[in-house]
Amino acid sequence: MTIFLRELKRNRKSFLIWTVILVLYNIMIFAMYPSLADQAELYQKMLEGMPKELMAAFNIGQMDFSNIISYYGTYSYLYLLMFGSIYAMLLGAGILSKEESDKTIEFLLAKPVTRNLIVGSKMGCAFLYIFLFDLLFSVSTFALVEVYHESAYSLKALILLSVGALLVFYLFAAVGMLISIFIVKAKSIYPIAIGAVMGTFILGSIGKISEKAEGLKYLSPFEYVDANYILTNERIDPTYLAIFAIVIISSVVLTYVLYNKKDITV
Repeated sequence: MTIFLRELKRNRKSFLIWTVILVLYNIMIFAMYPSLADQAELYQKMLEGMPKELMAAFNIGQMDFSNIISYYGTYSYLYLLMFGSIYAMLLGAGILSKEESDKTIEFLLAKPVTRNLIVGSKMGCAFLYIFLFDLLFSVSTFALVEVYHESAYSLKALILLSVGALLVFYLFAAVGMLISIFIVKAKSIYPIAIGAVMGTFILGSIGKISEKAEGLKYLSPFEYVDANYILTNERIDPTYLAIFAIVIISSVVLTYVLYNKKDITV
């Protein structure tokens, strides 16, 4: 419990910064909705003139300005996924490697604690902060939808979008923790985390705009929670849910196993 509480304190500042910035961005996007909704037909015609490939890459092919949930799914949700995933992977990858990088692991191992306890405490902290991050963003989204909606909307679809985002964040955090087993310097995590998130996003975009490369989209977790699909079907594809479960659980288990076998650098 001591390690868990220490990690909560150490990572509180970054959690607050990421959460506040993205919630403020969400507020800004929703504040633009009334003016866009009033000129929905004009913007729809503008979208029709855009390249289909570009529209597919940024999930605006089925954009409906008269529907506030569709508007959110296009203008805010995608950026929540991208930047939230970067935060999740940085948190997951850095929370373990930081001990070796800061030369504090020797002091920690000298205490009567097991490596499993170290991993569990740090993983619990990371997953808790990611859950709170997604929860606070989701609550702000619900409040903003209530303020700005002009017609009925699907609460189920809104909840599913939040759940989908949480699954993506947990996946990147779990993979980040696994990767950190092999990285001693915490600063090396940043380019890897950002590259992994942006790389998978680009793969998914290529898979959507090119029929020959369609298989690439299955390498991108962003495509598993595609806003257009969720809004249309009001569900997350069970196959993708299974992939989420396999990747997250496998990464968590491997992190425990490999960390116990790792030669710690002191």
